Amino acid sequence: MSMGKQKITTNPVLDKLRNGEAAVGAWLSLASPVAAEAMAHIGWDWLTVDTEHSPVGFETMVNCFRAAQLGGAVPMARVPWNDIIWIQRTLDAGALGLVVPMVNTREDAQHVVDNMKYATRGQRSFGGSRVASYIDGDYRFWADDNIAVMVMIETVEAVENAEAILSVEGVHGCFIGPNDLALSMGLTFKEMGGEEHEAAMAKVLQACRNTGKAGGKHCYNGAEVTQRIQQGFQYLALSSDAGLLLKGARDEFSAIDRSGAPAIAGAGAKGSLY
Repeated sequence: MSMGKQKITTNPVLDKLRNGEAAVGAWLSLASPVAAEAMAHIGWDWLTVDTEHSPVGFETMVNCFRAAQLGGAVPMARVPWNDIIWIQRTLDAGALGLVVPMVNTREDAQHVVDNMKYATRGQRSFGGSRVASYIDGDYRFWADDNIAVMVMIETVEAVENAEAILSVEGVHGCFIGPNDLALSMGLTFKEMGGEEHEAAMAKVLQACRNTGKAGGKHCYNGAEVTQRIQQGFQYLALSSDAGLLLKGARDEFSAIDRSGAPAIAGAGAKGSLY
């Protein structure tokens, strides 16, 4: 039996967004390729290595990309900042899309595109990419049409400029960071999801509709993902490997009965530790 590699013809995430479908993924925050590989087999459309708010190192990030790709999920990353060095190195490392934080103006968005596209559409320097051998075609030209460019809308300024940001050619969509947006609005986390917070997110979604770009948001559970898809969002993140691990651990820990009552037979699935 051959263990040959499958060539990537197009980016499945962009295929879905361009067809008006939802692309659902999760954050990778545990800095673990093993966790990334396990997560990839769930069926996510994409997995994003969070290099902004996790302790992941560069080489570990590369191995998370490999693990996600092996499991069938599109490997992506959130870079720490709208920075030329991080953007270009992360793309060369094999990311098939980037989520770029704190994009507040049209100029910020143009800076993102410039550093993700090769000349003559941008200023990305060509030095090869480790994922190039997996691409069906010339990576230099494939990348400009297939690398997902997602900018984060997470401040009051960005909400006000959302339509201008999304109108930049080369931006495929936006991703709302609800926590930072709430902080920018002077809201407590308890007030997130309230009328004022929801109105700001609705304004961003309307900007997406006006520009024909995909709207995205980080969600806390599956029910919210369903809700946001129904509202018209397309690019949805469901928690993270760390968040899902903690939720499962808390749920099972809270179900422990230390009273000495007989255990319920068959309460857990046997033979599946991972």
